[in-house]
Amino acid sequence: MTEALQAIDVRKVYGTGAGAVTAVDNVSFDIHPGAFVALVGPRGSGKTSMLAMLAGLLSPTSGEIRIAGEDLSKMGERKRTHFRRRAIGFAFQSNNLVPYLNAQENVELMLRLNGNYNRSGRQRAVDLLDRLGLGDRLRNYPGQLSGGQQQRVAIARALIHEPSVVLADEPT
Repeated sequence: MTEALQAIDVRKVYGTGAGAVTAVDNVSFDIHPGAFVALVGPRGSGKTSMLAMLAGLLSPTSGEIRIAGEDLSKMGERKRTHFRRRAIGFAFQSNNLVPYLNAQENVELMLRLNGNYNRSGRQRAVDLLDRLGLGDRLRNYPGQLSGGQQQRVAIARALIHEPSVVLADEPT
């Protein structure tokens, strides 16, 4: 069975010389399809750096990140961006919702980026938001939603394109 996500001797160092800080130090693990894994640790222990590397948003100093067998480190920036859009769902700690798009449009944004914006995709966005208790908030903008509602929109956006892997940075 191919692992959904694999980290092999991943290391992330910020800075150089005497000021260098090692945020992630030779971490390895395999996560199989369907698994639910929580990354826990004290503040400043490298959780967000690790998630950013797993999402292909940050390159490791050394080591490999593989998603569905694809090595992110072997991809150029353009290919990694396209791969990320297709295979990875990410719910950021700060939501990163587009303030001038309503809840439904924020979720549909992933469909537009992936070239899957069509009637069935739009209906899937409505259904997903409804399942997350936001069926009556489709037309509300982020500023009109509570923090928890904004986070549920971000989670819907991470799920809408049915990615191989979903990553969430402090989703609750």
